[in-house]
Amino acid sequence: MALLDEINEKKRVLDKARPLPVDVVAELADWFERELTVACNTVENGGLTRDEVLQVIERGAVLRNRPQDTQRLALNHVEALKLMARLSYQGGGIITERTVAALHGVLYQGIDPAAGQYREGVSEEGSGSPDPAKVRVSMSALSGWLRRTEPGIETALEAHHRLMMVRPFDAGNAAVGLLLANLMLSRAGYPPVVVHPEDLQIYADTVERARTVGDKLPYREQMLRLLNRSLDVCLLAAARAAKAEKAS
Repeated sequence: MALLDEINEKKRVLDKARPLPVDVVAELADWFERELTVACNTVENGGLTRDEVLQVIERGAVLRNRPQDTQRLALNHVEALKLMARLSYQGGGIITERTVAALHGVLYQGIDPAAGQYREGVSEEGSGSPDPAKVRVSMSALSGWLRRTEPGIETALEAHHRLMMVRPFDAGNAAVGLLLANLMLSRAGYPPVVVHPEDLQIYADTVERARTVGDKLPYREQMLRLLNRSLDVCLLAAARAAKAEKAS
């Protein structure tokens, strides 16, 4: 079975199990909040260990003797996920470049005075990104495309790819790209993709290959694998809930 067919079948099974019990939904929400925030630290090279990220989330405050900005990034990411959740329930709301800027603004609040603003110089996250003078034009084009498209798997992956082509911010492009993709997946009824530390090299390599040589197939396959794994997490939780209900 092709990977996309497998994903669609798992989505069908998950839809059939919905609505999930409230406690299961809360458990999944907490799990994804933790894992996605660890993933943000991973893709942005935050330098915190998994345990440190979880401690920051649990305490809701920065730890002593550890980089302050990377800890604030973890705390801000939790707030960005809340914004993403609110936007995901606004089914009629249009996703535009303002959405992208809002996500970055929350993510880098208190870290970067230019949070939510496009870069004025060459991106420090790699060569080959558009000249700063072209960023606004490129983001306007992305915004127009977002307005015309419907949320779904392919459009979510394409949105992430297009944002990474532009890299409109001085920092945080990958984290914002994943938030954007996961927002579109959520609106289509799919769970978010999570980049674990062991996924980072393949994720980074395939994103860069798609950006530099235009070969998007490895990137698409990797992102589909991550989505498939997230569906497994949801289905396992649904199965446990069904078993508990049957036993009661």
